[in-house]
Amino acid sequence: MNAKLVFLFSVILSLSAVAADWTISVDPSVSLGAIKPVNAVNCGPCSPNSAQGKAFKAANIPYARTHDMNHSWTYGGPYVLDISAIFPNFDADETKRENYDFTLTDKALEWMFKAGTKPFFRLGQSIEPWGKTYHVNPPKDYAKWARICEKIMAHYTEGWANGMKWDIKYWEIWNEPDLDKKTWTGTKEEFFEFFKVAVTHLKARFPNLKIGGPAMAKPLGWKEFFIPACAKEKVPLDFYSWHRYCSDAREASRFGHEVRAWLDKHGYEKTESIFNEWNYVYGWRGGNWRYSRQVESGAYNQKAAAYAAAMMVECQNSPIDMAMYYDVRTYGGMNMLFDSITHQPMRGYYPFYAWGRMLKDYPEQIKCTLAPDGKKLNDLFAVAARSKTGKLALYISRYTNDNNVRNDITVRLNLPKARRYSCHLTDDWRIFTEYPLEMTSDGAIELTLVPSSFAFIEVE
Repeated sequence: MNAKLVFLFSVILSLSAVAADWTISVDPSVSLGAIKPVNAVNCGPCSPNSAQGKAFKAANIPYARTHDMNHSWTYGGPYVLDISAIFPNFDADETKRENYDFTLTDKALEWMFKAGTKPFFRLGQSIEPWGKTYHVNPPKDYAKWARICEKIMAHYTEGWANGMKWDIKYWEIWNEPDLDKKTWTGTKEEFFEFFKVAVTHLKARFPNLKIGGPAMAKPLGWKEFFIPACAKEKVPLDFYSWHRYCSDAREASRFGHEVRAWLDKHGYEKTESIFNEWNYVYGWRGGNWRYSRQVESGAYNQKAAAYAAAMMVECQNSPIDMAMYYDVRTYGGMNMLFDSITHQPMRGYYPFYAWGRMLKDYPEQIKCTLAPDGKKLNDLFAVAARSKTGKLALYISRYTNDNNVRNDITVRLNLPKARRYSCHLTDDWRIFTEYPLEMTSDGAIELTLVPSSFAFIEVE
């Protein structure tokens, strides 16, 4: 009788050890480099003292791109950081302080710094989709445009014109010149000449700052022309920036590798690859666009949270140096982080918050293996990280764009023995809620994930 019980108990143990749909194994002995700032965003907080501003600081958002950023929706709108707003009369003398208006721009950047976030300054113009263009035309004088930017940069980094000496490292020239006539009315050849003049002048003037661009709408916009032309003319390029909107998180890795390979091929091995606009977009028209908006800021925000977490994992695990979500304006409609009325965090905020925790407290990525080698399921994403004192963090997303996937899965976590585990779970009814982990009889822990869920686990 005792022998039968022992046999039965052994069978139960064996079954429990193989019942999980996935296994995630963490090996702290293998370092994979630094946790990267892939939780950066476009646009800053509406106020440092608002719910949004406080949440910004809590999330340790590293950078905010100034494209489309505003001081106030009612005054200035999303154009206060455009060159045409700071220097409104292009024919004026660019050397005189009185020809610049820094008032709203100063305030917007001040609020950003108070929220603990550094600006990623876009030197250029916002999209003009109205049928008439005002400021997205090729400047009359490329060299003068560069000198205007020089004064703006000096105002914020050297104190020119009663300015500041702020730590603003990244300066980006233009936005999406390859999109259409709403962003650049000239030819690609005209844009290259303009870009070459601007970046060469500014890099010579500010050799210690990072200057690049041009924020291509496609990962490799004008592929056969732009980067080869830069290489031929030996244009200095501290970073190359690019955009991609999609519903498949794995595209981040695919395009990240493609961009890196193209830059390396043309001699830009040290040029950073910055993925500085991304968001969930199932389609840009009709019902597909309405559904995209529902995911971003509406009824399916739990899917947005899982998507954002998966995107950040894919960016971390690919040759992308920084990624920037578009965007956090509470009135913009594409904001998955903050409620448009209360400015309080939504589900989509917490993947950014947890990644900020890793940047601050767990800065080193360590080996994390998913079994069975990504072939059994394709909707699990994970990154493991370690603190300087040896504590561990595990960042997990279960994301698929297929709404027909409705089954729960069990994930077995093979982690080093620890005194305490803590898990915060976000899904269709939990919002970063502490969730008890189940320990198996052989010392592993198991986590049940529904479709569109995100977990952040800390191990002491």
